Amino acid sequence: MSAIKYFRVKSFDRALKKAKLGGQSRKIAQKVSAVIGSIEDKDPFAGLTTTNHGENRIPKCVKYDLGSGWRLVTVQDGRTCGFIFVGDHDAVDRFLDENRGQRFAYDSKGSLVEVPGARPVRQGGASKWADHDSHRRLTQLLGGEEDFVLEGVPIKALRQIDDLTKYSTGPEIEAAVAAIAEDGRRSFVYDVLSLICTGDEDGWTKRIAYEKGEIVDEEHLASDQEITIKDGDEIRSIRVGSPEYERYMAVLERESPWHDWFLYLHPEQEKIVLRDYDGSSQLSGVSGSGKTCVLVRRAERLAEDPRSSVLILTLNRSLAGLLQRLVDASASEALASRIKVSSFFDLAKDILVSFDPELESSLEESTWKLAEHVDEVFREYFRRWLNNEDARVLETLRRQLSARNIDAEEYLREEFDWIRSALPVDRRDEYLNVERTGRRVPIVEDRRKEVLEGLKLWEKKMRDVGVVDYLALTNRLHRHIDKLKPAYSHILIDEAQDFGTTELSIIRRLVKPGSNDLFLCGDIAQTVLPKHRSLSSAGIKIGNRDRIYQNYRNSREILTAAYALLINNLDENLFEDEGLELLDPKFANFSGSAPMALCAESLEEEIAYALQYVNERLARGVGSICIAFAGFTARDVQHFAKQCGVTALSGLYDPAESGLVFSDLEQTKGYEFDELLIVNCSEGQIPARGAPEEEAFRQGCKLYVAMTRARRALILSFNGAASPWLEAVSDTIGVDSWSELLDLESIWAYGVPQILPEANPDIVEELDLSCLAGQDYLFTAYALGLSNEAQEKLIELVDGRGAKDSNGRRIRWKSIGALAEDLGRNRQSDNYFGPKVSEEIRDNLALALPDLDLYPSLWVRKDGRLTVLE
Repeated sequence: MSAIKYFRVKSFDRALKKAKLGGQSRKIAQKVSAVIGSIEDKDPFAGLTTTNHGENRIPKCVKYDLGSGWRLVTVQDGRTCGFIFVGDHDAVDRFLDENRGQRFAYDSKGSLVEVPGARPVRQGGASKWADHDSHRRLTQLLGGEEDFVLEGVPIKALRQIDDLTKYSTGPEIEAAVAAIAEDGRRSFVYDVLSLICTGDEDGWTKRIAYEKGEIVDEEHLASDQEITIKDGDEIRSIRVGSPEYERYMAVLERESPWHDWFLYLHPEQEKIVLRDYDGSSQLSGVSGSGKTCVLVRRAERLAEDPRSSVLILTLNRSLAGLLQRLVDASASEALASRIKVSSFFDLAKDILVSFDPELESSLEESTWKLAEHVDEVFREYFRRWLNNEDARVLETLRRQLSARNIDAEEYLREEFDWIRSALPVDRRDEYLNVERTGRRVPIVEDRRKEVLEGLKLWEKKMRDVGVVDYLALTNRLHRHIDKLKPAYSHILIDEAQDFGTTELSIIRRLVKPGSNDLFLCGDIAQTVLPKHRSLSSAGIKIGNRDRIYQNYRNSREILTAAYALLINNLDENLFEDEGLELLDPKFANFSGSAPMALCAESLEEEIAYALQYVNERLARGVGSICIAFAGFTARDVQHFAKQCGVTALSGLYDPAESGLVFSDLEQTKGYEFDELLIVNCSEGQIPARGAPEEEAFRQGCKLYVAMTRARRALILSFNGAASPWLEAVSDTIGVDSWSELLDLESIWAYGVPQILPEANPDIVEELDLSCLAGQDYLFTAYALGLSNEAQEKLIELVDGRGAKDSNGRRIRWKSIGALAEDLGRNRQSDNYFGPKVSEEIRDNLALALPDLDLYPSLWVRKDGRLTVLE
């Protein structure tokens, strides 16, 4: 057996993957696979001719002719041989130019180390996108290495080098180092500055270590030095006969595309994939740390036992679709047959049908209706449309919440979800006295009784209409919990922070307690759902905990801004979770432009600018871009995407088929994009007007989730005033106007996403607040903050019918518009409301009905209130 040790790098496998999926190039890929399969032979390159022709861009580079103009690029010394690229003549030429000076050397322990050379730096000047942070000097980033790197550099060059920033161009760096006479020193300084400019911190530290002699070439090693190749996320050893080798060769044979992480896991990720646990385990990982990669690879590893039955479970149906695609691409047919991927909704539905097959047709119909109607149905229920007065039981609490400036409709719907995630139906009386973990707005016992009654009537409404959401399905299944038997040997839960106690108690019954039974994978910073989550109450005991701190997805600038926003909105609620921990992330090894906050005149203009920006970026080769809509639901965005002819984010989304996708903030979880734009980041939208300040952290988590989906570029767009949350992190983002950066070609023809109607569409075709009766007006967002007294008066006196006294004066009003006319005309109507309440209502309607010009010029605003001129 040869003493040479073989390795491969990520750039090689990426190129080989591309070749495998091509036409004629597939034969070339097969030839390369044959070489790799022959590395135990005396000469695995037998039959291939070298084509070096004086190649010196990469030291110790050896190129082989594969025929048809294709080349296999390797690096070879007396101890190791590495496969670093494969491609046609032009592709190989580009690769060698872009990696000029790259070498593979050894540290003091004989471990192989990739040492980069100069990196390609932009040739044109920095755009306006970089103006706000172009002051960062490259030499500042050198820290304690500045003296070593710049030792002996002439004063003239030092001045120019000191002016370089992360947005300097390649020609500017070349000009700055031109005065360094010695070729080797000039090349070294240029290498380091280009690596800093492109954000490769690991790269420039290794380049300095090589220059210091801490990393050396093979010829400088002791003859008896043992050589090691440590597997990491850039280099993998090739060891014939090892499980890793067998997996690698199997992947090469597969016709489907694969992802880098199928073959390149970081050592800390790989340890978790391979680790065996005595019982249930918990993986906490920061956003972008590869938790999903670990979970899928761990599922495959567990499925290697032919007796195993593995379930990958997530709450989000869209994410379940993505996970299924990953398993299909990664696992062999045999392994995939032992792995089931499901959303909790579909799992619960299947189990219920197994108990009662007659449920199948009704649940299928309910599932179809769910996608379109559940939001509309709740609005019908809560606002008491269609002559259904069931929700009147919640009226007292609705008024109390609204008086506190809280959107009662949204808050009580979340409260229903919290109850259903905490308690099965037969134990709901415990809600009357239970501590509402994660909920900060107090609700007294009498009101809690009304909430339980309201929930009962909401569930009846869903049954009557034929709609079922996943928590209703969960509660229905929980009634059969004693019938549930272990069906899987291992269950792995992705985004475990989304699961409530009732779901977890069901999951616990589906797997037999034992080795590697439950694997919960999540990030407490991505907690976006208002649910009760107690592992102990669900019967789950976590005996093993692992953590991943390293972020691999986001540029340093994006993660800095997102994490600052998260920290600013932390709440002790986040630390009440029994199983998850908040972790401080370690930054990825690349930099980019800082996120930008861009202003437009309107949301419609925001969307127009965003789409124009996307079209320009896609034309320049950017692979995937998401436009996320703050302040809109998945329903709103799906309808708008369909209207615009754009793909809405779902488990079927494939960047190769569509470079642009629309999403709400929450649905972005689990995905990643080259660039991401979040529109509508305006005051009143983030955080949403009507959201309780005490629970704003949850919206902060939602925005953090969306921001950390972006790999290279992030834009936060707003109209009017920016969200105060953006202002609070202004030191991490740039602020500008869209019009300063783009010339808008046209306003997007489709307008903006449409939210649920504020008024009953069966009565009012288009929203006209002036036509609403008092009770209907109080359901709208315009009435938030009105006192209990003002609400009672509007319900009593604006009754939808109206009445006059014997003198023809109105004593009750048919609509809000009629009341506004009288309040604007004189103060006679004040007698019916009282001076304080009439003033409060007058101020409210002046803001709600600005276009009606109902107030004469004798009214002026003074100290924020409407006042009669004296």
